[in-house]
Amino acid sequence: MAQRSRFADSEYLRHFLMRLHIKGNDAWRTDPEADELIRYAIDRFAQLARKHGLEPDDAGSAAFEAMRNPSVFFGDDPWAVIVHGVTTTIEAWEFANDALCSIETARRGGLTGVTPERFSDRETPIWEYDHNFTITDDPEREPWPGPSIAEQAEQIARLFTMQGWPLEATATAVEVILRRLAVAGSRPAAYEALRKDKKWRAITDLPAGSWTGLLRLLLGNPADQAGITNKGRGILLRLALGEEIDQLVKDKTLARGIRLVAPGRHWRRT
Repeated sequence: MAQRSRFADSEYLRHFLMRLHIKGNDAWRTDPEADELIRYAIDRFAQLARKHGLEPDDAGSAAFEAMRNPSVFFGDDPWAVIVHGVTTTIEAWEFANDALCSIETARRGGLTGVTPERFSDRETPIWEYDHNFTITDDPEREPWPGPSIAEQAEQIARLFTMQGWPLEATATAVEVILRRLAVAGSRPAAYEALRKDKKWRAITDLPAGSWTGLLRLLLGNPADQAGITNKGRGILLRLALGEEIDQLVKDKTLARGIRLVAPGRHWRRT
């Protein structure tokens, strides 16, 4: 019979979370019990995550966010507050993925009852019968002078292939991210949509850790403590702000971050 975790006790959890809150944000990284609590939360909510088409680690992320909310300290039952928070977050993630919207919109319920339709779901492509998608040649229109998205993806993929990433899979994955970013309109929205999209991960044949790492490196991570993405900016924003690929190639911290999430690495929680 498995030993019952002490974190199952709501009062023990309450006092532990209050202790972390008093110590500050670094306590989640330095307290030896914090990892144990996250693992317990992942196990506890794994079934709920799978029910909504997500990974157990996604439930762990949702639980982490819920546990950092001070309202947990003052509830009659801290676990009841956390369960509600995790359930709400997971349902929002699932809805956002299905409705092709941001997490914020999903939380607000602004698209409740709306069923989106993807172009790929149609037997006949929409551009074959909808005149709004008709493209007419304009001889006076000047061609776009910059590189295409595919060409940009190949250039950015250079950064990764130099650190052991496969060229074709990386270029395809980068192009997918660039196109989704153009549609999503913001880096956080694109990150959340692609993080849970197993279809593209399967097409590129990248392992889960490499796919998530690629998203963070390209789109940025505001919570990045190691400085891998230049204070959370991400490669794409750095390029947009004027840096060149050749400059990024010389960034040793970035190169190390790319190597750490390269396909073939042994993944472990840090």
